[in-house]
Amino acid sequence: MVMILKEPDEALESVANVLDEFEQAHSAAESYVYRYNPASIRVKIVDSVFHGRSKGERHDYALRFLDRLPDDVMSQVSVLLCLEPGETSMMDLEFADSTRSQL
Repeated sequence: MVMILKEPDEALESVANVLDEFEQAHSAAESYVYRYNPASIRVKIVDSVFHGRSKGERHDYALRFLDRLPDDVMSQVSVLLCLEPGETSMMDLEFADSTRSQL
């Protein structure tokens, strides 16, 4: 189940619906989304499908799903973090403490 980390809105719900499709195709995947500010949505996907892939390959793979979003919603996605389970990233700290947003 996709985790919306803050107050949902229509755009976040759209992103969550697409991420739900990703999770249905990848049963072990975990997805997170939140609005950083009025113009920015941040997305994190954790799945073993990213193992051994470069950052670009990971993004390309995830974008196969996210490209289903309407252009006005897709243009708001400012961060796409694609990690394999157990992998760490400095950007992951933003998801752990999403209350620090700029709203």
